[in-house]
Amino acid sequence: MHSRVVEDAGRGVRSGGANCVRTQGVVAMEPTARVAIVSEKHRPRQEGRSARGSGVGALTLSPMAVDVALDIGTCMTRLATSEQGLIFNEPTHVAVDTRSGQVVEVGYRALEKVAQSSRHVSVFRPLSQGATVDFDVTARLMSGLFDRAGVSKLSRARVLLSVPSLATAIERRALRQAAVQAGAREVSLVEAPLAAAIGLGLPVQDPVGSAVALLGGGASEVAIISLGGIVTGAGRRVGGYDIDQTIATLLRTNLGVVVSPATLESLKNRLGSALNTTRGSSELVLARTVDAGQLVEVEVTAELVNHALYEVTSMVVRMVQDCLGDTPPDLSQDVSSMGLTLVGGLSQLNDFDSLVAENTGVAIGVAYEPDLVVIKGLVMCMQEMSSLHALFRNADR
Repeated sequence: MHSRVVEDAGRGVRSGGANCVRTQGVVAMEPTARVAIVSEKHRPRQEGRSARGSGVGALTLSPMAVDVALDIGTCMTRLATSEQGLIFNEPTHVAVDTRSGQVVEVGYRALEKVAQSSRHVSVFRPLSQGATVDFDVTARLMSGLFDRAGVSKLSRARVLLSVPSLATAIERRALRQAAVQAGAREVSLVEAPLAAAIGLGLPVQDPVGSAVALLGGGASEVAIISLGGIVTGAGRRVGGYDIDQTIATLLRTNLGVVVSPATLESLKNRLGSALNTTRGSSELVLARTVDAGQLVEVEVTAELVNHALYEVTSMVVRMVQDCLGDTPPDLSQDVSSMGLTLVGGLSQLNDFDSLVAENTGVAIGVAYEPDLVVIKGLVMCMQEMSSLHALFRNADR
């Protein structure tokens, strides 16, 4: 199925001869094969006979290329390989030794390492609002992920990366160069809404409109996809992480306490409601006072959490309305009949699908395991990399 996606995308716009094939959703290049010379049979060296005298040229066995799918988000990062499947699904954290500059750990282990190590180990988050804010740390994060997956520079890794559709050309190029610096031989970028639609199994290659909204930790975007490309789309650099920070600010100003990031996430999921249906509920949490640093137990109400939700949820609803308003009439009919699917971590917010449905008049559904849809789509594309990898190209534009 996915070979047809690329083929249909290649028929979209063709200019400048055979060197450039480009559509709005997929940018491709002419197929250029890179073949590694490998001997037919690995023969052990015989005694008294040198390699030069064996009649065989200086051919050596080349390691097989490894295909890697990588979805790096503001809050969470996921990595899958063609051989092992999904092997990394952890926070986008990098523990770096500030004296040597070496990566100590990534993901959950990064936070554990800081608690166990000296003050010279610091944790960094190299992405913010879906964009790379620290190129060097991003490259080190990818290098640490490749090490975790057992991928070395000798593996000649072909990497398939998701990128937000609202990312600028500079942000795309930085992400690609970071992967190359980390050891990737070949890097292809796929826009995240398109990867999500493929992961959902939507008919993205058909002349019908498929609607998907990707609501992540640092960025939210919605797209109408048809004939293998994004027809209309919209994006905002807000997400679940902004809600967490707003809750933390309200706790600090109203109650004079600070809590851990895990507690903020729990409060958002348990007390938060896009339609304020949780009003009257509350929860006791452990916190630390700002002035004295004492450990106390405070009661957090649903009203405080829902107040923190309002701005972000309102921006996302307006984003969806803008995208649907710009959709061509024939595709609007498809969206009205098929509905719109929400993916990403923020889509799991209580009553958020109902809020979007009430304000758009479109049937809204939430994907199964919405936070894994994008990496599933990348894996489905990656399975065709062996024959179609030359048709994928970095989406620099």
